[in-house]
Amino acid sequence: MAKNHAGHPASYALGIDLGGTKTLAAVIDVSTGAVIASARKRTKAERGQDFVARRVVEVARAALEAADLRNGRELLAVGIGAAGQIDRQAGVILEAPNLGVRDMPVAALLSAEFERPVAVGNDVEVAALGEYLHGAGRTYKNFVCVFIGTGIGAGIIQNGRLYTGLSGTAGEIGHITVEASGRICGCGARGCLEAYASRTAITRAILAEIHHGRKSVLADEALLQLKGGETIIRSGLLASAIQQNDELVIEVVSEAADYLGYGLASIINFYNPEAIILGGGVIEAIDLLFERAVRRARTVALSLPARQTPIVRTRLGDFSGVVGAACLAAQAAGYRLRESEEQSIEE
Repeated sequence: MAKNHAGHPASYALGIDLGGTKTLAAVIDVSTGAVIASARKRTKAERGQDFVARRVVEVARAALEAADLRNGRELLAVGIGAAGQIDRQAGVILEAPNLGVRDMPVAALLSAEFERPVAVGNDVEVAALGEYLHGAGRTYKNFVCVFIGTGIGAGIIQNGRLYTGLSGTAGEIGHITVEASGRICGCGARGCLEAYASRTAITRAILAEIHHGRKSVLADEALLQLKGGETIIRSGLLASAIQQNDELVIEVVSEAADYLGYGLASIINFYNPEAIILGGGVIEAIDLLFERAVRRARTVALSLPARQTPIVRTRLGDFSGVVGAACLAAQAAGYRLRESEEQSIEE
């Protein structure tokens, strides 16, 4: 077992965030939420399920090496949050449209590779857990954490515990209908929030307008995206275009923010949480998206909860998911967190 700076056995676990755009892994001190070392690479889901599986192991090993740990047996456990529908007991990713993955036995894969206990959860629910334990949710017992990335999902903390619902799919805010008979979503339905406010949706809208002759500072980037087979314009490029007063990008991001605001207003009206916490690369990078979505939510939602519900950004940023995944795995392996934290991840 690795030692901490005081010479005592360190409470280290490996957390992995498997997303549609990137895979991030980090060694976490679960007692504090501190990131000891991390590694990340593009997921490249278009290369197929076998490649994604190899990528997960590759990034995990890179994080261990960066932390100067020889192998996985020095860890308490390994946790992974993956985009999609999860069989938590079996440790299988049942279906993940944004990853191109189906029936992937990720727990067995990681257990064989690192010889440690493995816990598997949905990427956004473990991110919500990370924010609850060590981030912006520490002062709340009931909140919803919404992440905007390749898709849109939410994690729900109810009475200090993760709430996953009857079938384990609670929090699929990206698949509420915001436009009847609207755009086709990756799930197959029409008019989903994800088809209007995700980074994928923003990218597609910008590319479509550029291809119809609209001018944008991202025009060259759009051509590169097409030639390289990519489907996502990075958040930093979107933010830079907005800073340059790019009319097209501002228009598309503003529309996405309005739709996101409708989704947030629905959460406020239906669930009446103590807070909504927003995360994901576009939220972190683009003030316009965050601020306009919050304004729209407060305009559309019922007036009393609209005034009272805090809507804030994550505190852990990109590391919400890996911190939550590591904590989930450590507790499942028998590590005792503080009492209030332990309650948050009990079944």
